[in-house]
Amino acid sequence: MVRIARTVALAPVPRPWLVDALGALTDLAESTTAEDGRLLLPDGRQVPELRLAEGRHLRPGAVYESTEDADAGKGDAGARESGADAGRRTDTVRITVEEWRRTRALRVAFTGSGSDGDVTGRAALIGPDRPDRVELSGRAALTGVRSPLSRFDAEAELRCGDWWQAAEQDGGARRPPLRARLTCGPARADLTAVPRPGHDHEDWEVTVTVRLRGRGPLRPLVSLGLGLARRPLARAVAEAVDDAARDWNAGVPQLAALGREELGRRFLSEP
Repeated sequence: MVRIARTVALAPVPRPWLVDALGALTDLAESTTAEDGRLLLPDGRQVPELRLAEGRHLRPGAVYESTEDADAGKGDAGARESGADAGRRTDTVRITVEEWRRTRALRVAFTGSGSDGDVTGRAALIGPDRPDRVELSGRAALTGVRSPLSRFDAEAELRCGDWWQAAEQDGGARRPPLRARLTCGPARADLTAVPRPGHDHEDWEVTVTVRLRGRGPLRPLVSLGLGLARRPLARAVAEAVDDAARDWNAGVPQLAALGREELGRRFLSEP
């Protein structure tokens, strides 16, 4: 097994702000209406690139579909190629509502297919009005890759209460509030993230730990290879975590400064 850890400073997100942000999003979703498959905002504008394909809007069984031309923007060459292979050049995403109860849970299933491969999965927000837990699981299969690396299984869980207790009160989590696992052929990666208050209590110090190991009959061979590649793997993990932290710190503080009504207007103004 190879263990890699990296600690970064992140701009904090107050939990009341998260509650307001989620409330603004769900308010906006519930204020839309469906007419002949089109989704309309309260001001009459159509939600772009998304339509109601089946069922009743925001009820269990409702299916939403988004289709995009994968060759858009490629010019004449892309158009000619698309004409020869049109069936493989359309990216389609379908989202099915499994549960929509703000006092209990929002659950959706999703599928996506395109020229690069297929993905299926489920996502859930437990306690939308008082966020308790976020769950995500999925499977992806890449086209044109003939190896065990062409298929991925992933799952993740964020326990909101444990996260904020550790991040703001240094409560010490009995287990990491954020956990994720990626399984790919003969290898598995486990990721955890544990926050604590920064030295000046103006930011979060988040330690991200990645554990890589082999699995199945090839476990000894894969574990040996991971051990030999530990240094480049550590650099890759550090760069990825640092890049994610940089993006977070560049965008989150501006959003966190907005109130609920401002957030609602911001969401409405997005194209």
